[in-house]
Amino acid sequence: MFIVPGVALTTLALTFALATKSRFLEEIFHGIENMYFFHKVMAVFSMVLLVMHNVAMGAGLWSNSLATNFGHMAIYLFFSIILVVYLGKRLKYEVWRNIHRFVYLAYILGLLHAYLILGGTLLAPTFLGLVSLVYTLIGLLSGFYIIFLYQTFGFRNYGRVKGIKYLNHDTTEIELEMRRDFTYDFGQFAFLKIFQEGFETAAHPFSISGGQGKTIFFTIKSSGDFTTDIYKKLQVGTKVAIDRSYGHMTLKDGRDKQVWIAGGIGITPFISYIRENPLLDKEVDFFYAFTGAENAVYVDMLRDYASKNPKLTLHIVDSNVDGYLNFDNYDLSDNTTVFMCGTVKMMTTFAKIFHEKNPKTELVYEGFSFR
Repeated sequence: MFIVPGVALTTLALTFALATKSRFLEEIFHGIENMYFFHKVMAVFSMVLLVMHNVAMGAGLWSNSLATNFGHMAIYLFFSIILVVYLGKRLKYEVWRNIHRFVYLAYILGLLHAYLILGGTLLAPTFLGLVSLVYTLIGLLSGFYIIFLYQTFGFRNYGRVKGIKYLNHDTTEIELEMRRDFTYDFGQFAFLKIFQEGFETAAHPFSISGGQGKTIFFTIKSSGDFTTDIYKKLQVGTKVAIDRSYGHMTLKDGRDKQVWIAGGIGITPFISYIRENPLLDKEVDFFYAFTGAENAVYVDMLRDYASKNPKLTLHIVDSNVDGYLNFDNYDLSDNTTVFMCGTVKMMTTFAKIFHEKNPKTELVYEGFSFR
């Protein structure tokens, strides 16, 4: 009877742990996007279990028992947050984030419900009591860190906006001057906070487009409120902070033969390698696809780089002129690594094609969404 809610509270504790962006967990799950995927899956799984528990217990909408009502309040709050998640794309991220935090309150209410009813069992010096205590502490400490500490202590790399360049009608390249050296691998991304009036206080993830030491570049396309504010309002001299580098799409790795595929703003991680490595040491077929010349960026840089690197074969594809990228007749050898960055739909489609062509080909790509 109590196994189902116990499992639900355990998986909820793990959802908080996965949201901490722990470097240790990132390595286990092979990327933060996988951590967030399982974070969402376990949150939904927990809700299903809690509903099953509520139905099995035959509980009404309210009770005369304080312990039971804590359980009711937890479930009602969880359902309200699910509704917000469903409407998430219609809300500003800052609003969505603040509402999402109430999951922590729902979790605490769930714990109160469990410990008030089963306190004698859960607090006893037994194996079950020890396991319950460990997962309770994981959930409480992880949630507390995410909500109250991460935005302050997770961002210890401070700097300022040194330069701003507008690459086209909706894409901005910003150059940051950090107070201390920032390390990353070519192809990775970081969460960026901007301390300028009118900007959201939350950090947002962007691919790093180059830089060494104290100089870091980000290239950002306007696709929402925050990124549009960057294009229209960001000022030179503004204070910024970044946490650390994330991502397993590291371009310095991979096999002797490589295929790079960039769709739209997905060019950014490849620019980080090109900007900082004058000469290629591996054979690369590079496909850069976009829709309309007005949406392309760094084309001159790519052509100049290709002219100086005989190991690079550059394919610039404007879908309005050349049609969409097509790899039906493209041969993949066993010693090939394919790196991709673009829309999730593009990457999953090509991944399926490449896997069918040659299962021994190494595929490296990541798509990230934190809603």
